[in-house]
Amino acid sequence: MEEKGTKYTKKLFKNYLQRCKTVIKCNYFSKVYETLARLMCFLDLAMERLRKCIHKKEEKIMKKKLALLLTALLVFTTTACGADNSSEPAAPADNAETESAAAPETSGGGETETETDEAGDASQAAASDKSGGWTIGIANREITNDYNRLIAYGAQDILEAAGCEVIMTDAETDFQKHNENIETLLNSGIDALIIQLGDNEQLAPLCAKAKEKGIPVVTAGIGSHIDNTICDTNADDGLAAVLLADAIFSGIDYTGDVYIFYVPGAPLLENRLAVIQGVAAAYPNINLVPVATEHNVSKVQTQMEELLTANPEKGSIAAVIGTYDSLITGAVESVRQADRSEIVMGGIDGDEVSFQMLFTEGSPFQVSVVLDASSIGATAANTVLGVLDGSVDPSTVAAKIPTACYCATRRNGVEAAEMKWGAEIWEKINMSREDVEAAYPQNDNLLVCYPTVP
Repeated sequence: MEEKGTKYTKKLFKNYLQRCKTVIKCNYFSKVYETLARLMCFLDLAMERLRKCIHKKEEKIMKKKLALLLTALLVFTTTACGADNSSEPAAPADNAETESAAAPETSGGGETETETDEAGDASQAAASDKSGGWTIGIANREITNDYNRLIAYGAQDILEAAGCEVIMTDAETDFQKHNENIETLLNSGIDALIIQLGDNEQLAPLCAKAKEKGIPVVTAGIGSHIDNTICDTNADDGLAAVLLADAIFSGIDYTGDVYIFYVPGAPLLENRLAVIQGVAAAYPNINLVPVATEHNVSKVQTQMEELLTANPEKGSIAAVIGTYDSLITGAVESVRQADRSEIVMGGIDGDEVSFQMLFTEGSPFQVSVVLDASSIGATAANTVLGVLDGSVDPSTVAAKIPTACYCATRRNGVEAAEMKWGAEIWEKINMSREDVEAAYPQNDNLLVCYPTVP
């Protein structure tokens, strides 16, 4: 803890001194006091963060040092700006930001000031000094299922192994809270940001703010590229949706009513729905019925029970699709209890519960397209690290970086489960591998599909 605290203390002093340098360059008292007010806010934020990760003894020492530094700054900037004001007219406070960002001016002796270049050199030197010690924010819309957890913690593991401090937020499916969490992270002094899930239109202005602040952003699981971000790391949802549609439709001989649960406003799920609709359009005997719902297993289960009541005859519902597996866990149980095993069910993700549903006796759940969610998080983290240390040029990164996926059924599900979760999965889902193999002979090969990237 001491080593981490010391590293973080140095980082705070470095950031603080950079702000001091900006203040010392000012020409007018108005900007001095405006900047000092901002520094006081920064001091409050610094102490709040110190309380979370540094020993109390070191915190007290840090408080004294920062207080002394702020006092010295006040005296020095007042003197320096007073000297400047004796020879230059006052300017409106509104112009302060413009003046500080103005291009280098040429003095009367013909020499060009190089303050901007010096600041750039200092910034590069600071980045080099703290290589591997960056603060990275990970904003999660939710961490409610295995897909979310594997992305979030897959990224966190990579970043912490590289020596970074990670600040993680969880909006618990609340879009507004998710946006507020991102805003807070952008104002907290982070060096880069990873955003897991979210609405493209709502995230766009936040990503633009990040760009203005010089904070690189990588999204994960969004499903499409957002302006002012480096890329979106994700599974190839188009490929995954096609695999799922083919498996489900072939299981019902390409005939019958198929209900598909999705959540409006979730771009990832809307993309999957659109692809499955495209596949269904090629088969005139398939009637695909979208069912709008929420990220709420109980609600989906209720909707499924209503569908069963409205369609009591066997065969009246050919199949049910979940745009992600855990969304339809309650619906799977309702179909099983209703003894409607003729209904073919499936989804996308390959969560632990997916394999539990796949191998439960009498379960209608027959297929899951497994996504390598850990790689999604790891790829996002490695991209961020590469951009920060200069080894990756953001302009050369593809707008979308997809990972592999594969289709798990009862005939190859043992290998699929262990490929994603390891041999310990059987203990986690309270099943015996030997019993599963005895009930469901593993006769099919597992085909791992990789997206084609030019």
